[in-house]
Parts: sequence; structure tokens; C-alpha cells
Amino acid sequence: MNFLILDNYYRNFLSSFYSSLPSIGEMDFDSHRELLMGQRFGTSDAYSYNLKKLGYDAQEIVTNDDILQLKWAKENQIKFIKTPESVNRVFNKFGYNWRYGIIKSQIEKIKPDILYIQEGNILSDKFISKLKPMVKLIVGQVASSIPSYRTYESYDLVLTPLPHFIERFSKKGIKSEHFQLAFDERVLKEIGPTEPIFNSTFVGGISKVHTNRYELINTLSERTTLELFGYGKDSLLMDSKAYIRHHGDAWGLEMYRTLAKSKITLNCHESIAGNYASNMRLFEATGMGTCLITDWKDNLPNIFEPDIEVAIYRSLDELVEKVNYLLENEAERAKISKAGQKRTLKEHTFHNRIKELLNIIDDYL
Repeated sequence: MNFLILDNYYRNFLSSFYSSLPSIGEMDFDSHRELLMGQRFGTSDAYSYNLKKLGYDAQEIVTNDDILQLKWAKENQIKFIKTPESVNRVFNKFGYNWRYGIIKSQIEKIKPDILYIQEGNILSDKFISKLKPMVKLIVGQVASSIPSYRTYESYDLVLTPLPHFIERFSKKGIKSEHFQLAFDERVLKEIGPTEPIFNSTFVGGISKVHTNRYELINTLSERTTLELFGYGKDSLLMDSKAYIRHHGDAWGLEMYRTLAKSKITLNCHESIAGNYASNMRLFEATGMGTCLITDWKDNLPNIFEPDIEVAIYRSLDELVEKVNYLLENEAERAKISKAGQKRTLKEHTFHNRIKELLNIIDDYL
């Protein structure tokens, strides 16, 4: 069985990646992609790596990485007309984008049985419907806001860690299954032993769109020594402590390294998650051996044992109290950190998740 994973990366990450590697144009496609995946942004190649370990053919394509995609097209002598973004915005309404020709050519060459489409992709519904006859199964993964323009009608299956999303898809007649995110255990070896130097951190995006997070981060910064990493510094008030203690972007391995350097790190789900714990930070932080403090969710006991494997909070006051308490009580903090990491490395790795994925897909095939 052959898998092709279609992913989408943040543009700011891609800009940072390419600005730091001016000579990357000299690499061939495979070497270039391997270097990109080695940055460990998002899920990188965790899906294909573990599928290959289990005996399957698999690879990732980053659909919005124009530099890498253009390189593939050139190496494979694919002809197309690259249109400017102003034109693309008009064409997108009709289900066309110059990038689609390259993606379609890749699918024709790779001949995947399973097309696995990660959330936030640039593909249109119309284009995805054209891919349907080319593969046995189209599977989507959704763990964040569902774009208003996406119907998922051409998907055979949508996987999500959010139970209320499953209900939403089912009402539309779209098959959906529960599938949780995970930790890429390769990162531990790649980062190596790291000593904590930050008391408490928040590593992630901040904007006024993140209403829950924005208020919490600003208040917590006033009442603790919280350090911040990630995108969105410009959304903070320049005279706020959150802005002053914001260190800027931390992508991929640097993000993992920052988590490893943190005695405590904060997780805060956005409103889209509802009452369910579901994001990557749960597994990234615990996997790196950091003491995670996360907001209470109804299904959290199914993932981690509250206040044993991760610290939890139900209010801002409780969060401030627990952060300060755990900083003053190193033995208890270390106990939670070790227990959380042990649980993640035992149950919440991508190697385990891919086995779950194969069982689900087998039923639908």
C-alpha cells in the first residue's frame, strides 16, 4: 500500500527556512525535501517515516512550498504556466491554481493508494474531486477551524481528535473517526540532553483572533515571570510585560529545544476545541520532558492523568497559583515531568498512532 501525505506549512516558517539557506537551490528535490523535513516543523515526515518502518511506501509533499514544488516540476519536465497571486485569487474561486498541475502530476507519477490530506491545505474542493478517481481512498485530517470554503464532500474519511467535529461531519453524511495527534520521538535524540533555563514558557502563536490565549498570556505575564516564544509578538502592546519577554519565532527543532529548556510550559486550547484536549502541544511538551500545565478538558483523563502526568488549571487564578507552586517545589515538578514523558513515549508517539491509523484505514478500504 502506497501513501502520499499532502501537507501545508506556515509561510513565515518557509520564509525563515529559505532565508537561512541561500544555497539550497543547488540541491536536488530529494535532498532538499530531506533537509526541510529535518527541521521538524509540524509533523514533518513523521507519517511517512513510521509508515515505512511498518513496511509501506509513503512520502510527504508540502503543497505550498513553491520553491520545492517548482524544483520537482523542473526535474520531471512538467510544463505549466505560473500565474501571479492576484490572478490566483480569481482562479481559486473556480477551483484552479497553477500549483494544482504539479500536484496532479506528482499523484500520477507516485500512484498512491491513499491520499492523506493534512488540514489547512491550499487544495480546493473542485480539485480534490478530480483526484478522487486516481486513488483508492482520500483521507483528511482536521484538528483546527474548518475553513468555510471546504465541504469535504470528496473525502472518503475525515480524521479528527475532536468528538464534536465527528458529529458535525456525520450530520453532513461524511464519514469521520477519532484520531489523536502525537509526538515524534526522533526529536529527543536530535535535540540531545538539555538543561532547563526558563522558569515558565508559552511557546506558540498569539493574536487577537486567539481570544482565550491572548487575554491569558497578557495576564499571566503580569503575575509571573512567563517567557514567550512563537509568532504574533506584534499583536501585543509594546509596553506590556508579555511583549518585553517575547523572544520571537521558534520553529521546528528550535521550538522543541525551547520546550526542553523550560521547567514549566503552558498549554491553552482555543475555543474551537470546545471541552476536548486535542492539540500538539500536549505531546510535544511532555515528550520533551517538560512539566506541562494545561487547561482542564473533559477528555483529558483519557490522555494523561491530571496533576500526576500533567498539571491542570481551571481558572487564571489557579494557573498562577500552580505555576508559582511548581517552581518552588522542584521534586513535585520533576515527578510530573517524568510521569508525563513516560506516558507520551509509551502511548502517544507517532509510531503508535500510525498503527492506529492503519487499523482505521483498513476498515474503510
